Amino acid sequence: MSLIRTADRHKLTADNRPAGCRAHSAGRFRLRADGTSRFDRHHHDFDEFWFVATGSGTILLGDTELDVQPGDIIYTPAGTDHDVRAVTGPDDLHVFWLSWTLPDRASGQHLHRDPADAAGHLVASRRPA
Repeated sequence: MSLIRTADRHKLTADNRPAGCRAHSAGRFRLRADGTSRFDRHHHDFDEFWFVATGSGTILLGDTELDVQPGDIIYTPAGTDHDVRAVTGPDDLHVFWLSWTLPDRASGQHLHRDPADAAGHLVASRRPA
């Protein structure tokens, strides 16, 4: 299959990857602006890209907080912790992700330095100033 309906929560995985496609995974996540969404601080043993489609918010990339808005692309190198701290504004935050071919012996998973991070946390809702 070469059509992935992210609106239906489908994502690109090893099970539906088209022949010849070198991407490991791709898809979309949505964090609600009402403060009810959860996210887990994590890292990967592979590189990942995020594309902010709609909404705005604050993410943590390593030790740096970044305010993101529609059209932004975030590159997360392997081993770099990342997290979504807040959704800002009235619109939900919609982010598409893409990870390319996995390095040898990579797990392809979310990895947590602190096991408590695996449970995730509520993502704050902030209104623009």
